[in-house]
Amino acid sequence: MQNEFIQDSPKKPLFDWVAKTENFPSKERWRRWKELMEVSLPYRCELLLKSHHSRDYFGEFAVSANPDTGDSFARACFSGNSFRRSINHLSDGYANYTLIYLLSGRGAIQRGKSFTPMNPGGLYLVDLAQTITHDLVHESRSMLCRIPRYKLEKFRLGPEDNRPLEIDGSSGPGLLLRNYLLLFPQAKQQSTFASPEILFNPIAELIIACIQESRGNLQAEAETPSRLNAIFHQACRLIQKYCCDADLSAHQLATSLDISPSYLHRAMRYHNTSYINVLRRARVEAASAQLLAAGRDASILQVAFNCGFNGTSQFSRAFREELGVSASEFLKRSFEEKGKVLEVEK
Repeated sequence: MQNEFIQDSPKKPLFDWVAKTENFPSKERWRRWKELMEVSLPYRCELLLKSHHSRDYFGEFAVSANPDTGDSFARACFSGNSFRRSINHLSDGYANYTLIYLLSGRGAIQRGKSFTPMNPGGLYLVDLAQTITHDLVHESRSMLCRIPRYKLEKFRLGPEDNRPLEIDGSSGPGLLLRNYLLLFPQAKQQSTFASPEILFNPIAELIIACIQESRGNLQAEAETPSRLNAIFHQACRLIQKYCCDADLSAHQLATSLDISPSYLHRAMRYHNTSYINVLRRARVEAASAQLLAAGRDASILQVAFNCGFNGTSQFSRAFREELGVSASEFLKRSFEEKGKVLEVEK
């Protein structure tokens, strides 16, 4: 019956709009792009080009929107720039959410005193009813989804919900969301159903699942001193055991401990250190043991590779930071001490 209804109903078209800087004179690209976007976006904002951004600006923005609900999907590619929605902009009453899937490029989102780094492959849910600034430093490609507030509002009422939500796209509903966004353009072209709502609704539903999962993770990861201590010592033991694996990462370690990477970093900070520092010390300790075992015939390059470093430069820097001397000086002193001991024993 549902299929018959879909076949008999006329398909509602999406509203499509494309903007490109290639049609502008090169010297006017940034000015005209800024004017066009600030006027065309459904909310008030300010675009800025700062000193660390490229002067040779380019931009492409292609959006498909459902005019009945306010949902939209856009693909964007542009040079680095800053986006700002400040107090004076909020008087427009716009209150929808934007989901950012950053395919390439780097930057950060600022909400008050909170900073959220933006990295390639990251998924970020931003509330445009709040003041927000995000800065993309280099050329970037992204997918942007507008989600009407009523779809998410009752799921975003916690004390932590006044700042952007970083969604884990490596597993669970976050992975499904990421893949759905990648397939969205193809699905849009090939869709035969009556309403674009059927195309957009899964995005909101997957975001809700991600919100609920993040809440569950936070509840499971209570920051009690005893738990932070336990996680820290478990992590140190695993790092000590697998430090020579060049591919070891904080994400892998967190997965093996059944915690989130952010909780791992909090446990490290609780002990006034970091994952990088603990890993570096473990690798240097392993390297110093290998150097002593190999004796005067030790190959510093081979020891560096054996202990997870990517070369002698990284190895030498880490060795000096941890022990205060170079690897060659460490070997020299060790054998001098050994020689003195042998002389005493004679």
